[in-house]
Amino acid sequence: MEIYVKGEKDYVDGKTIKAAVMVEPGKMEVQELPWPKLERGALILKMHMAGICGTDKHAYRGGKERILYGGTEAEQEIAYPAVHGHENIGEIVEMHPEDKYLIEYHGQELKIGERVTMCPNIICRNCWYCRHIYAYPFCAKNTTIGLSFPSNKHPYVAGGWAEYMYVPKGTWVYKVPEDMPDEFGALAEIFVVTSTLDRAKEFSRLEARGFGFGDTVVIQGGGAMGLTHIAKAKMLGAGKIILVDPSTKKLEIAKEFGVDFGIDVSTTTKEERVGMVKDLTEGRGADVVVEVVGTAECVKEGLEMTRRGGTYIETGNFVDCGEVSLNIHRDIAAKNVLLIGNTNHPHTGYYQHMEMMNKYRKEYPFEKLITHRFKLDDAKEAVETSLEADPLKVVFDMTM
Repeated sequence: MEIYVKGEKDYVDGKTIKAAVMVEPGKMEVQELPWPKLERGALILKMHMAGICGTDKHAYRGGKERILYGGTEAEQEIAYPAVHGHENIGEIVEMHPEDKYLIEYHGQELKIGERVTMCPNIICRNCWYCRHIYAYPFCAKNTTIGLSFPSNKHPYVAGGWAEYMYVPKGTWVYKVPEDMPDEFGALAEIFVVTSTLDRAKEFSRLEARGFGFGDTVVIQGGGAMGLTHIAKAKMLGAGKIILVDPSTKKLEIAKEFGVDFGIDVSTTTKEERVGMVKDLTEGRGADVVVEVVGTAECVKEGLEMTRRGGTYIETGNFVDCGEVSLNIHRDIAAKNVLLIGNTNHPHTGYYQHMEMMNKYRKEYPFEKLITHRFKLDDAKEAVETSLEADPLKVVFDMTM
């Protein structure tokens, strides 16, 4: 096996990898990229499936929406050209034998042919955040698989929208259970994001804050992220669960995930929607509201749906989606709102969430979250389909 040494040729002669490349905002191309030489601590996977995330959609639209971690030490622009894809499952085809116990999250042995998924956030392990904050990758030098690595230099294919993917050194890698379908492995990352609700649970010991047993939960947005939050809220003991979305198809499938009430954005005004939530909660408003639409405008409406002393979880605006005007007294201070912001998910949570998906696969039809499958050759159509109102999770399926 050839080992990549910086300064030497960093690709393998005569071998290429087909990949869907986001060349610039609004432009997708299918390209043949170099087969990267393998660095110690890295893997090469034969890809099975890779999802299109909301962040990928923002990158495709461009503008301010290409900014990640805005206003923090980790602020950066999404790379172009790049192979996107951070909701991934693939099988190991290349690995340095000396690394077989050094890459998997718990130090388990990895073998050629095993299926794995990964946390897309790669941290430096040395900055203040890495040394003081456990579980969440708040790294000041955070790089992200599928978003931070340009495709015109090594490792070329550090994203899942390709026949083969390079998993960079420092990535947290997790084995996918043998009895778990590829679809669940590709959905694992978004299900781990629902740990925002676990964070809210931590506050429930005091003052009826956070997320308590029997609480009313509103989910703003019925995409795959919204539906996994619905399933998680029900698993954690939510009472009423209310979904707010403009798609009648999403409102309908949400019933299979545990939604009690659906509010159609396309046929109601903001005032009517806020009134409906208050009518369902004896005039108070919801105990917990979660924003997973990915637009700034939703935040004000969501805060108005939140009861006094309630909890508002913001996890949809992962990139810079603009500004919204708030009355700080009315919307936050006077209501004593507990506000939880989130642009990451805990690298500690992958195995637990994969286990729960498997355990409750009869109660929650996770496989229905994947509504559209595409080949790499249809990359532009795949991304543009994901921008439409009705699709849930659009994936590239390399097994087709």
